[in-house]
Amino acid sequence: MKAMSRTPLRVPKTPRTAPTQTHTEKRKDSSSKQQDPVNVFCRVRPLQSDGDLTCMRVKNSTTIAVNSQDQLLHHKQTPGAQREMQYIFKHVFQPDVTQQDVFAAVAQPLVENLIRGRNSLLFTYGVTGSGKTYTMTGNARHRGVMPRCLDLLFRSISDYQAKKFVFKPDRLNGFEILSEEDALLERQHEMNQRFAGAGRFAFRRKDSDPEIASQASVEPTPLNTLDEDNMYSVFITYVEMYNNSVYDLLEDSGIQKSLQCKIIREDANHQMFVHGVTEVEVKTVEEALEVFQMGQKRKRMGNTILNAESSRSHSVFNIRLVQAPTDCQGERVLQDKQTITVSQLSLVDLAGSERSSRTKNTGVRLREAGNINNSLMTLRTCLEYLRENQLTAGCGTASKKIPYRDSKITHMFKNYFDGEGQVSMIVCINPRMEDYDENMQVMKFAEMTQEVQIARATPMKPDLGLTPGRRKANKLFKIAVNNLNELGIPEAKHLDVDVGLVYSLGPDFPNYQMDSPETECKIQELMQYLEQRIEKRRKLRANLELKSDNFRQLLMNMDRDNLQLRTELASMKAVYKQERERSLALENKVRIHESSIDVLNNTVSKQERKIHELTQKLSEQDFMLNQKEQEKEKQKKKYNSKLAVESDKNKREFDLKLREQRAKMQERMRIKDEKLRLVSNILQSEDVPSLARSQSSENILSDKERGAFTARTESTVPATTRTDIYCTPRHGMAAANNRHRRSRSAGDKWLEHRAANPVPLGTIMQPYLKNRKSVTKLTDMKELTGHGATKYCLVSQDADTDGDVETKLYKGNVIPTCGGGAQVVFNDVECLKQKSPVHSPTRKRPSNANLSASAFGGPLPTSTTGLTSVQDVASRCNLGIEGHSSKKSKM
Repeated sequence: MKAMSRTPLRVPKTPRTAPTQTHTEKRKDSSSKQQDPVNVFCRVRPLQSDGDLTCMRVKNSTTIAVNSQDQLLHHKQTPGAQREMQYIFKHVFQPDVTQQDVFAAVAQPLVENLIRGRNSLLFTYGVTGSGKTYTMTGNARHRGVMPRCLDLLFRSISDYQAKKFVFKPDRLNGFEILSEEDALLERQHEMNQRFAGAGRFAFRRKDSDPEIASQASVEPTPLNTLDEDNMYSVFITYVEMYNNSVYDLLEDSGIQKSLQCKIIREDANHQMFVHGVTEVEVKTVEEALEVFQMGQKRKRMGNTILNAESSRSHSVFNIRLVQAPTDCQGERVLQDKQTITVSQLSLVDLAGSERSSRTKNTGVRLREAGNINNSLMTLRTCLEYLRENQLTAGCGTASKKIPYRDSKITHMFKNYFDGEGQVSMIVCINPRMEDYDENMQVMKFAEMTQEVQIARATPMKPDLGLTPGRRKANKLFKIAVNNLNELGIPEAKHLDVDVGLVYSLGPDFPNYQMDSPETECKIQELMQYLEQRIEKRRKLRANLELKSDNFRQLLMNMDRDNLQLRTELASMKAVYKQERERSLALENKVRIHESSIDVLNNTVSKQERKIHELTQKLSEQDFMLNQKEQEKEKQKKKYNSKLAVESDKNKREFDLKLREQRAKMQERMRIKDEKLRLVSNILQSEDVPSLARSQSSENILSDKERGAFTARTESTVPATTRTDIYCTPRHGMAAANNRHRRSRSAGDKWLEHRAANPVPLGTIMQPYLKNRKSVTKLTDMKELTGHGATKYCLVSQDADTDGDVETKLYKGNVIPTCGGGAQVVFNDVECLKQKSPVHSPTRKRPSNANLSASAFGGPLPTSTTGLTSVQDVASRCNLGIEGHSSKKSKM
């Protein structure tokens, strides 16, 4: 059998007369419109290795030849062998073709249809590993069809985009227009969610894949087919068909969570859509690619023997363009839902067909491959039935029921095949000899698809009667007003421009022949046309009446203003006359004052000369004063130096005299200290011989130095009489009865003399004084004799050389004197010490003077800071020994 090149058949554009199936009326409407075949393009993938055999050969830009394996191996034509097969496409892309060439030939017309308000469908078809995903998406170096479509779309509508959330999806495949206040609230809500990192806006803050994000750098030429008086917004949806189930890849859920299965429904306009799908509004190419990258992370991919990254599902990336006309000023969108035009471009990446004998798939992969092959077979069956129905449309035979619902992919795009829109397909071919059988199936499917006719979309945009170019005119008017304001013309603020309705009912009625089979359809179209003209006429009449009323009101206001201005003009003329006369009188006064000013100027000049002379004299006087001040400073420095010398001399003399006086005073203090020490030694000595009064203090001191004083620490000293050893300045001593003693049965009464704040004793042995009274100060004799005390105890606390507290108890008998007083005779000393169990080398040792001062209630005088603890005890016992606080005067 000789293979010959085949071309797609054209379907006659004759409407069907009798309905036979459920959707016959819809197909009847579509058949009455102009139809176009499915545009099928072929792209050949380059061979991965130079040693691979190829079964295909590109003959020209539209034809490709396929050779069997026998022809390539034997190079001879055997009888009955299959000859070379040739297939014709709309365009065949060579293996070395660029992505830009593919986009310009295939996808750029679809973007133009999208801007014009028409729906388009583009899908890639081929075996696994043939380059479908590369053609649709591309990589960082070679950008695919999808990112180039987005870039071209946003570059074309960049200056005409509406603010975000002006158009809002109604969840039923339609859109509604929000007011400025509602749109502002939606934008604020989105911003809050973005800052919180929650919801579907959380991924906007993350960095997208650099391979996908770099695809935004395409720079195509913008299209000039858009309507400048419309506002545009772009919405993105991304779904996949996996195991004949629909999943939303942009669903508001975590990546780790499983996606929920969606259902396909039909809207009010008989358009198929995925119910509950997430529609994301994007304003830039970068945002759209971030949305795409979010869906790519959830798309099912797998590893097979034939392809390391094989798509295990059909993915559909929808770009929806929403446009609506602006108001008469061209600034805001009309708040009318009926004026919205929605167009859609669907980019479908079909999963590749596989043979289990080659892929060796098992388990889940085998089930996925089975579902993929079933969905592709359903697509082929639907297109084949559709072609047969179109070929037999004029023969009167019954049409076949097309099984769109057998697969989700055919059910979703049912409206394209039964309705309107432009459909294009890119057949990707891997020319290796191993893929010969699969490629033959793909070629047959592509050949059959080219024979399917699709009705051309002709969207009807409502004619609102608004002025074309009103948006640009309003923009130029504002620029002109700003320029006038900058030039200082205040009247520019009150200028207004009228870019309202155009008073025209539109073009003439189209010519129709009422004797054709399409009479009923044409009558319906004429009725719709008339209704539009009537509605437009009503709007124009209402607008005319409104403008007439406004013009009439404007004339009345101008007449009233004119009359008011005339009255004001007459009054202003009278005021002007009065002001003119007044100005003449003022001019005469000005001339008189000018002459007087000249006289004053002459006087001022004379005074200025005098001031100049006086200033010179003043400067001379200042110079003389400065010289005198300098001389005074010199004299002052001279006398200050002399005064300093004399002061130093006097200071040295005074210091010398002061040292001499201090030496004398220290010598006197030393003699007094020695005397006091002698007295203390006498008081604490055990047995002191009687000394004659003629013995001097120097001899006593020498006796002390020879060891006459002995201190006892822990002993009891028997009472001895010391009636002859007190060398005091007094001429006599209080006489006491040495034989006086009290009865032992009466008991002893103790008078304990201690400091105000004693240090607590921590010794094992504690002093025990029965029937005692404690005092801190002994200033009156009655305190010693008034209580009948017979014993006296003086408590002294000091610090030893190791820094430990040492407590001494000086005990004595209270003996009444003949003069009515009393004296104390010390007869015992107890010493109590508290030792620390651990010796601390860093422990500070308080001085004796400080401890004694703190123990007895206050600091000692400066003249006695050098006394020992014995001297302190001696001085404090003076009152206790003699019984009174002051010396008696000589008789």
